[in-house]
Amino acid sequence: MIKLIASDMDGTLLNDKMAVSDRNIQAIKNAQKAGIEFLIATGRSLEEAKPFLKDRVHPGYITLNGAEIYDKDENLISSNPISEVSKVKVINYLKEHQIYFEVVTNKGIFSDNKDMRITSLAELLVKLNPSTTYEQALADTLERIKLTPMIFVDSYDKILSDPSYQIMKLLAFSNKEQEVLGPLRADIEKNIKDVVVTSSSPNNVEINSIDAQKGIALLQYAKDKNITQEQTMAIGDNLNDESMIRDAGVGVAMQNAIPAIKDLSDITTDNNVNDGVAQIVEEVINKGDDFTK
Repeated sequence: MIKLIASDMDGTLLNDKMAVSDRNIQAIKNAQKAGIEFLIATGRSLEEAKPFLKDRVHPGYITLNGAEIYDKDENLISSNPISEVSKVKVINYLKEHQIYFEVVTNKGIFSDNKDMRITSLAELLVKLNPSTTYEQALADTLERIKLTPMIFVDSYDKILSDPSYQIMKLLAFSNKEQEVLGPLRADIEKNIKDVVVTSSSPNNVEINSIDAQKGIALLQYAKDKNITQEQTMAIGDNLNDESMIRDAGVGVAMQNAIPAIKDLSDITTDNNVNDGVAQIVEEVINKGDDFTK
C-alpha cells in the first residue's frame, strides 16, 4: 500500500493557469485523511511554494530540489547547501559566460536584474504552458512578481562574501537552450563533482549540492516516518524530478512530461491541465492494498 506521495509543482500539481485546482486540493486532503503522507517536492523555496496552496491544505515540503525538507508543520528537517568551493566555481563560470542567474540562500532569494527576472519567468510560463502567449505570460508575471519573495540587489558580492549566507541553489536562465544551457550543464557536470545539475524547464538550469536531490530527500523523509521505499510514490514531469521518479517505489510521469521522465516512470497519469495528480491519488486511495504499478 502507498503510504507517502510526493508531487512536483510546476507542470505537475500546477495547471496551465499556474494554480492548484480544487480537485487536486481535495485529493491531497483525501489522501491525508486516508493516512497517506503527502509532500510537495519542488525546485521552489518554501516561501514561493506555500502561496499556491492558499492555506487550503498543509503538506510537508521538499524544497529547492531537495536542499531543504520541511514537515507538515513547516519545521526544517534537513538542509544541504552548495559547498563554498563549488559555489565560487559555478558563479565564476556563469559570470564569465554572461549568463543571468539568481541566488537562493538560507536568507532569501536574490536577483541582480529585475528586467531579466521578469523576462525569464515569462519565458518559463510559456515553456511550461505552450497554449499561453508570451503577452499573457508577461502580464501574469508582472502580477505574480509583486507576490514573489524576491530581493533585488545591485550586486551579489556582499551575499557571496558573507559566510552567514548559505547558497542552497543557483538558478540560471537563457532562451538559447542548446547554445548556452547545454554546454553549461556539460561543463559543470564534468568539472565540479559535488553538485548536481537539473532543470524544471527548457529555459533554465538548476545547480544544487550533490546531496540535495528530490529522490534522496524523499527516501530520507520516508525513513524518518518508518515508511519503506516500496510504499512511496513520486509524480513529476521534468529533469529535476528524475531522482525521485527513479528512487520511489512507484514513479509516475505526467502526460505532459518530457520523454526522459516518461521512459523512467512506472506509469503515466493525465496531464497537469486535467488534474493528473488528483487522478492518480484518487486511484491509490480507491484501490488501497490492491494498487499496483
